[in-house]
Amino acid sequence: MLKKLAHYLTANSRHGTHSPFVYTLADELIYNKNISRSFSLIDDIQWYYMQQLHKQKEDFLVLSLKDISVDEIAVLQEDYFMIFLKDVHRGEAENLWAAMQADQRFIVLIDFFEFGVLCKRTEQPKETFKLRYPYRLY
Repeated sequence: MLKKLAHYLTANSRHGTHSPFVYTLADELIYNKNISRSFSLIDDIQWYYMQQLHKQKEDFLVLSLKDISVDEIAVLQEDYFMIFLKDVHRGEAENLWAAMQADQRFIVLIDFFEFGVLCKRTEQPKETFKLRYPYRLY
């Protein structure tokens, strides 16, 4: 619980993000009060990009960091628009998540505390974003 509180206090809302890509996601989906939501923020993010960028369900991958290595994830990101990594702040997964943040093969990482998002966007500089979201909605 203390880790979650620390994340919430140090994370940004849509303001403080220096990426139009991440800002737009936060503004148009995460903090938009005028949309209907599913039970899962992961599902909502997938739906958003399927609508906005005409992505398919096959363009997304949801993984646990329990049984996979950083090198395996680096290879997988070549085949997916976005990879969602569950429980990035639990146990050994936290070390893998930190290693990915330092690894130059991973360009855009978004830390939502409960899960992380990888998006290989070669058109922007490498950066990790810590975002908080309205937990009461999920």
